[in-house]
Amino acid sequence: MQATNKKNLFFSFFIFAFLMPKMAFCANQKELKMADSLFAIAKYAEAQTLYKKNFNLTEKNSQALLLKLAFLAEKTNNYTDCLFYLSKLALNKPSRHLFEKMDKLAEEQNLSGYEFDDYNYFIIFYRRYGDYIPILLLTLGTYIVVIMVTKTRRKEPILQIHKISIVVYLLALLGILNVPSLYQTCIIVNDHTFLRDEPSSAAAVVESVGKGHKLTIIGSVDHWDRVIWNNKIVYIRKSDLWNI
Repeated sequence: MQATNKKNLFFSFFIFAFLMPKMAFCANQKELKMADSLFAIAKYAEAQTLYKKNFNLTEKNSQALLLKLAFLAEKTNNYTDCLFYLSKLALNKPSRHLFEKMDKLAEEQNLSGYEFDDYNYFIIFYRRYGDYIPILLLTLGTYIVVIMVTKTRRKEPILQIHKISIVVYLLALLGILNVPSLYQTCIIVNDHTFLRDEPSSAAAVVESVGKGHKLTIIGSVDHWDRVIWNNKIVYIRKSDLWNI
C-alpha cells in the first residue's frame, strides 16, 4: 500500500511539472476539460475513457495527456500501457527521472528493452532532435564545398587530406540521413506473442513472450516487423505491436 502511494505521488509530481496549457491539435477540448474535472475528483475510470478517446496513436499528443494516461494505467496495474505512454512522453521531453522510472517499473515486471543506458538515451535523443542534425551537417558540408570550389577557381592548392575529409564527411552524412528507420521502437501488446525466424505464420517459433517488452524495429516485410530479441533477429506480426 505504501509503495502504491509513493508511485501515485511520483506521477502527481510529473503531471504538474510537465503540465502544458495547450492540448494536442486533434483532441476534443470539451471532452478533455470534462476528463480533467473527473480526474480531479478521483473518478479515474470515467476520466481514463475520455483521455483514451482523445489519444492519437500516430500523432503527437500533449505531455499532460500522456502523463495522466500513464498514471491511470499504472493505477490499474496495466504496466504495458503505462510504459507505452511514458515512452511516448520520453520522445517529447526526455529526462533522467523519466528513464529511471521506466527502468525501475520494467525491472519490477521483468520486462526488457527499458534499460537506462547510453544506447536507449541516444535513440530517444536522436528521435527528438534527429531532424536538426542533417540540416546542421548539410550546412557545414555546403560551407566546406564552397571553400574548396573557391580555392579551385583561384588555383590555390587543396591538400589531399581535405579532399579525403570531404568524401568521408559526405558518406557519413548519407548514412545519417538513412539512420532514422533503424531507430523505430515498439512495445508488444498481446500475451503469448510468437517470435518467428522468418516472416511467415508457418515459420518456426523462436520464442513465445508476454506483453510489455520494448523492441527495436530494423525493417519490415508485409505484415511482419523485423526486430532484435536477445541479440537475435526475429519477426513479429505488426498487429502484436504498438509503435512508439
